[in-house]
Amino acid sequence: MPYLHIIQAMDVNSKSREELLREFDTLRAELNDIRAKYLALCTKLDADVGVTDTNYAAGAGTLLAAATFTKL
Repeated sequence: MPYLHIIQAMDVNSKSREELLREFDTLRAELNDIRAKYLALCTKLDADVGVTDTNYAAGAGTLLAAATFTKL
């Protein structure tokens, strides 16, 4: 979901718009960090002996690709 165009179209002053952009940029960075850690956990589960033969990383990759949060 690109958010830059949505924020730019909002009827707010430029200072509020810049504050919103900073907040959304921070949120995007945090979500990317959570995605990376989740994928790393799934990859570790795939590598561990004794865990079922489910391909967690492949499932996580499909899920994460469907849920994007982008600036542009």
